Amino acid sequence: MQLAAIKEFSIGIIGVGSMGTFISRAILRGEVENAKLAAIADILPLPADLLQEFAAHGVLVRNSFNALADLPLRLVIECANQEVARDCVPFFVERGVDVLVMSTGVFVDEEFHDKVWRLAGEKQVKVYLPSGAVGAIDALQAALLSGLDEVLLTTRKPPAGLPDQQGEDIKILTEPKVLFDGFAREAVAKFPKNVNVAATISLAGLGPDRTRVRIMVDPTIDKNVHEIQARGAFGSFEMRVANNPSPQNPKTSFLASLSVLALLKKIGASVKVGT
Repeated sequence: MQLAAIKEFSIGIIGVGSMGTFISRAILRGEVENAKLAAIADILPLPADLLQEFAAHGVLVRNSFNALADLPLRLVIECANQEVARDCVPFFVERGVDVLVMSTGVFVDEEFHDKVWRLAGEKQVKVYLPSGAVGAIDALQAALLSGLDEVLLTTRKPPAGLPDQQGEDIKILTEPKVLFDGFAREAVAKFPKNVNVAATISLAGLGPDRTRVRIMVDPTIDKNVHEIQARGAFGSFEMRVANNPSPQNPKTSFLASLSVLALLKKIGASVKVGT
């Protein structure tokens, strides 16, 4: 059953860090038509003000995603990490619940990808992967139809947005430095909390073994910058997005949270713009 056919859909959110909190509050403010935040799950204690806000709106608070299984949810939003996504996504898909996955890097694992795609088909549910911190997803999907030859993602982040590398303190760097140059599958493995965007682009286009990724730390910038170059039978395009980091988590772009909100609005909309 597709969410667009439902007058009101109940949502559960797994992981209430900076992104989960942003999305929760947007839903509670009524920014997503016909959406109701029914429950959240997080293993960590939540701030008192957020707990009070949830209580005031009748939102159930649980300490594990398993505890949401018996609730009449139509959509679960994963905002935790790849490890949690690996467990919770098939858990809900098997139960006939649609899932929106932020930790898209988990799908670079072919076995996991195929398992979830098969289950979604069998259970007739939807698995949504938002665009995250980049655009060009529609263009890549369209270009793939006529033949896509090359895709390069260059991600540049300030030192606070990336982990130190093999004992090297990147926070003391004074010039840009390439930390990784290879393909999406390896990039996601090496930077699981930083480059879900690489996974999303690879899934929309050439796949994780043919999508080239370059990751740079750049102390001269204060934004997360993603540059996408693609070439194929359609021609070529280049796109650059300079995202403000999330105020609560510099490793995450603010646009990633906004992309979830945009997708939620699109799910329930009568008119859909874009692919």
